[in-house]
Amino acid sequence: MSSKANFPAPAAGDEVLVVGAGVIGLSAALRLLRDGRSVRVIDRSGPGAGASHGNCGTITPSHAPPLALPGTPWRALKWMLKSDAPLYVKPRFDPALAAWMHRFLRRCNARDAAEATRQRAAILADARQRLEALIDDERLDCQFRASGSWYVFRDAAEFEHEQQLAVPLRELGIESRLIDPGDALRLEPSLREGIVGVIEFPGDAQLRPDRLVAELARRV
Repeated sequence: MSSKANFPAPAAGDEVLVVGAGVIGLSAALRLLRDGRSVRVIDRSGPGAGASHGNCGTITPSHAPPLALPGTPWRALKWMLKSDAPLYVKPRFDPALAAWMHRFLRRCNARDAAEATRQRAAILADARQRLEALIDDERLDCQFRASGSWYVFRDAAEFEHEQQLAVPLRELGIESRLIDPGDALRLEPSLREGIVGVIEFPGDAQLRPDRLVAELARRV
């Protein structure tokens, strides 16, 4: 694998050239190598130097619902007052951005949200299964833990909203369960008093993204 900024030209025997040595590029290269193909991976900065390094390492089929949901337009108006909101756009005159926002808002309806959730759930569940199989098969030392994830709430309205989103997820095979605040505090002492509820998604997982990329790079 070439990881230098001035990488050499692909060799005559290379069948596949993969541009980008992040988790996607390296995973694709490893699969191609497994299939007997000749592969060269190139990257201007080196393995895992971009988004594959700077992320939290969560594997979350529970994130299947899209951002474009019924009620998002009203919630977005409140988010505009918070720079750390999940959807924040600095107010400015930008016709292209305005056109994008118009298309986004048109998708904030029940029909489109349900279809997007169904499609995303299928992709995420499949990716979750394939990733764990890859880690097991290749014995990738990336601190993978199939320990699920908790969504912790201090706002009753937000807790109710997320419970509603969990209903169609269960119908799509993404399990969840509620954890009483008292039990949550006992199980996780780092939590502070004042939480109103917890939703656990046992099918979620975590790993060290930098370690995953390093392990993939060694095998490619």
